[in-house]
Amino acid sequence: MKLTREQITEQVQELLAAILGQCRLEMDVEAGIAADAVQIHLKGPDSEHFLADNARLLYALNHLLNQIFFRRSMDRVNVILDCEGYRSARDFELRLLARKAAEKVRVSGAKVVLQPMPSSERRIIHLTLSEERGVRTQSEGTGRFRKVLILPESS
Repeated sequence: MKLTREQITEQVQELLAAILGQCRLEMDVEAGIAADAVQIHLKGPDSEHFLADNARLLYALNHLLNQIFFRRSMDRVNVILDCEGYRSARDFELRLLARKAAEKVRVSGAKVVLQPMPSSERRIIHLTLSEERGVRTQSEGTGRFRKVLILPESS
């Protein structure tokens, strides 16, 4: 049986409460439904565990939630997990980084290689620059070492 967004939201909250309880992490879980995703916001005194090492735990838990719930949802909804506003701030930072790197590529004609980042962050770079003139993007590497290259459009 496929689940509605409301059912997914409820089940994600229950699963997170169980995981946080078993790990003895003190965090509040707030959930909402957006046009294209179930959005979950974590906040609390143990936030640093989720944000350490470039939010590695946050991204890993987000990936796990999507693996569990994406195919079970009626409309293939994504779960977006955020902690203390990290993802929205990081999204802004990545868009700025992408635009600055694109300008550098246009001026110098040389490629720019960004640091390795999770697939969700690479996607933001690719989407941000998809409409930019004079540059193109591609990913290179494997696993956690995969990174985005920003190249002149002609190369």
